[in-house]
Order: sequence, then structure tokens, then C-alpha cells
Amino acid sequence: MKQCCKDYLMEQFGDEDVVKEIYEEYVKSIREKLPELETALAAENWSTLDPLAHAVKGNALATGDTDVANVAIELRNAAKMSDADIARSLVNKLKELEKEI
Repeated sequence: MKQCCKDYLMEQFGDEDVVKEIYEEYVKSIREKLPELETALAAENWSTLDPLAHAVKGNALATGDTDVANVAIELRNAAKMSDADIARSLVNKLKELEKEI
């Protein structure tokens, strides 16, 4: 578990079992969203990519993972600009960050 997330969630909930459960759900959600992000990006489906990135951002912020949240914010901006190159690099960055969670 990333320390930033553990600290944030402990501050919010104060119960290690609850923190563990929430974090596990967060990790699961990121791992489910990554293939969806890749599919939307491959199709350059910006109207799908944007809300997926928004969901990633929200889940990350809810657990205190600002690294993932910041990349997801940038990805939303790339989707709004229909910039495939930037979006691709940001999805790759999310994939790298996913390895750390």
C-alpha cells in the first residue's frame, strides 16, 4: 500500500481493516479502468476516454493518491483536446503508476 494513501485513509477512517478494504477496491478499480482507457484511446473515442479518466481521478483522490489523480487530470485535458500523443503518454504513465500501487 502506498504510504500516502495509507496516511490519508487512516486520517479519514482510523481503522486499518477499513483502510485495507478501501485501498483494495481502489487498486481493483484502477486495474479495471486501464484496459478501458487503452481501448478508448486506441479508438480515439474522446467522449469515452474523458469520463474514464474522470473516474480514475475521483478514485485516486478518494484514497489520497495524488500522483494518479494528477495524471488523470492531464489525461482528461488531453481527451478534451483530442490529443492522441499526449493521451497515449499519460495512459502509459498510469500503467507505470499502477505497478507501484
